[in-house]
Amino acid sequence: MKKLISCLVALLMCCSIGSISMSAAVIPDGSIAAPYYLYTNSITTTLSVSSNNEASCRTTISGNSDTATKIVVTQYLEKKNGNSWDEVTKWTDTFNSWWCNCTNSYTITESGTYRLRSVAKVYSGSKYENVDITSTEKTVKI
Repeated sequence: MKKLISCLVALLMCCSIGSISMSAAVIPDGSIAAPYYLYTNSITTTLSVSSNNEASCRTTISGNSDTATKIVVTQYLEKKNGNSWDEVTKWTDTFNSWWCNCTNSYTITESGTYRLRSVAKVYSGSKYENVDITSTEKTVKI
């Protein structure tokens, strides 16, 4: 009887552990799926740098058209400093809509590796959720 109970407990533990490990959404390429948002459908951010070192910073957010009422986006242009990132400049824009396309530009004057980090509050009335995304890195040589 003790062996049976021990086996059942072990089986339940294995099933529980399996459920926990399976709850993480892993995409076949090995990346982790984006978190679930209540008011946000998608967010993208891109940093492109032209030949004259003009950084174009773009963030597009699509909220849930049934619930999202306002989006406040702060874009941070950051430069790599060892293992950390220093803020070069930032912009904050407010959109009284469920959708936004935020574009800003900056002339880069120093060589280095740059990225665009976008942090947004997507509102539904007075409630909101935070979304945060970082672009791919761009190396600039002046």
